[in-house]
Amino acid sequence: MSIREICKAKLEAVVAEHSPMPFPDAIDDDDELDIYGLDSLAFMNLLTAIEKEVGFIPKAILAGDIYPETFGELVSAYDS
Repeated sequence: MSIREICKAKLEAVVAEHSPMPFPDAIDDDDELDIYGLDSLAFMNLLTAIEKEVGFIPKAILAGDIYPETFGELVSAYDS
């Protein structure tokens, strides 16, 4: 599974658990993450779920240097 597929699958699961918003069939890099209504705890759950698959949370996110606002930014944080 690619990092993009992992991020999408984990985002879909977190949205299903924490948001009344339906998850779209397709997601683009420009799609804003805040449209799903996730609070900071749900976002941390997302990062933890991704960490279980890939083994880490990007240091830039943990340090507060970046806060992914779009799906593409989330994927890029793990790709760099």
